[in-house]
Amino acid sequence: MFNKFKTILILLLVTSLISCGKITETAIKLNLNVSRISKIQTKGKIDRQVYLKGTVESQAPFLETGAYELTDDTGSIWIFTTAELPEVGKEITIKGKIRYQSIVVPELGNQDVGDFYVEEIERLEVENSNQEENEQQ
Repeated sequence: MFNKFKTILILLLVTSLISCGKITETAIKLNLNVSRISKIQTKGKIDRQVYLKGTVESQAPFLETGAYELTDDTGSIWIFTTAELPEVGKEITIKGKIRYQSIVVPELGNQDVGDFYVEEIERLEVENSNQEENEQQ
């Protein structure tokens, strides 16, 4: 009878310790559909949410916001953020929304020389082995 009580008490203690523990985002195994930068730069993908992984090549700090250039083996794109800018040379994964800034030049026959950029929604702390790099369609 005493052994049964002891076992139940130990199980209750272990259960309460586990339930009080904090799970960090890096401990959660995430499978992300990471897009290649060159594949998201089409007008049909504007306003879509994407995950990008790359290396920070340069920074452009602004007042209360900023931008940084993210590159992968297929290209580069500017990321606009309200968060602190990541260090140059750091490899990061982000969740963001594809945007396009149109710039029409009348002297070039009203040619649009605009460009794509990504509005950062969230910077993810994810282990590289947990990422699935696939091209989004």
